[in-house]
Amino acid sequence: MQLASNYTWSKNIDSVSASSLAFTGSVPDPRNLGFNRGISDLNYPRIWNTYGVYETPALAGSNGLVRGVLGSWEVSGVLRLQSGDPLTVYSGQDNSQSHIGGDRADYTGGSLNVDQGSKNQWLNQYFNTAAFAVNAPGTFGNSGRNTMQGPGVANLDAALMKNFPFRERYRLQLRWEAFNALNHAAFGNPDTNVSDGPGVFGKIFNTKGYGGEQAFFGYGARVMQIALKLYW
Repeated sequence: MQLASNYTWSKNIDSVSASSLAFTGSVPDPRNLGFNRGISDLNYPRIWNTYGVYETPALAGSNGLVRGVLGSWEVSGVLRLQSGDPLTVYSGQDNSQSHIGGDRADYTGGSLNVDQGSKNQWLNQYFNTAAFAVNAPGTFGNSGRNTMQGPGVANLDAALMKNFPFRERYRLQLRWEAFNALNHAAFGNPDTNVSDGPGVFGKIFNTKGYGGEQAFFGYGARVMQIALKLYW
C-alpha cells in the first residue's frame, strides 16, 4: 500500500500577473502602478492533493480459482481539492477616460456573501452584487484587485486493476480508469462586470476550461477507459 498527501496554504501578491505591463487592462491606472497591487491572478490559497495505491495479496498458496477471482486486485486514486480562481469586479465603463478598459467597480459597503446558500442560490448570485456599483466619473474605482475567490475544484481520478501473474516475470493487467470519477462539475467564475446588470452580473453560466484544457486539468465530465497491459 502507498499513500501520500500534501497540503499548501499560501498567499501570492503582485502588481500584475501578465508577462507584460503592456497587456490591455493589466494596469488600470498607468500613473499609479501601486493601485494595482493586490492578490495575484495566480493566487490559490489552499491546495490539497492525496493519492494512494492498494494491492491485495496474490494468494499464491491458494488454488487457481481463488487466485484468479480474489487475488492481485489493485485500486488507486488521486484526489485534488483546490481554491477557485481569483475574482476582480470591474465597472464595465471607461469613466476614468484612460482608454485602457481596466476600471474597477466602486465598493459601496456591506458583506460580500461569497458562495452563500444552496447550490442553486450561489450559481445565480455568487456574491452580493449590491455591494458594487459603476465607478464614479474621473476615478478608476475603489474596489480592490482579486478581492474574492471563485468556486473551488474537487476532482477524483480513480482506477481499478486486476493482475494475472504467470510464470515469474510476466503479468497481464486488465485496468479500468475513470477521470473525474464522481462526475463533479467544476464551475467557472461568475460574471464580474457591474454594467452587465441584474440577471447577469454575479451569475455563473459555465464550467471551467474548454476542450483539451478540460481533460488535462480534470475539469470535464467523467471520462472512462479500459486497457489491457502486459508487463514483462
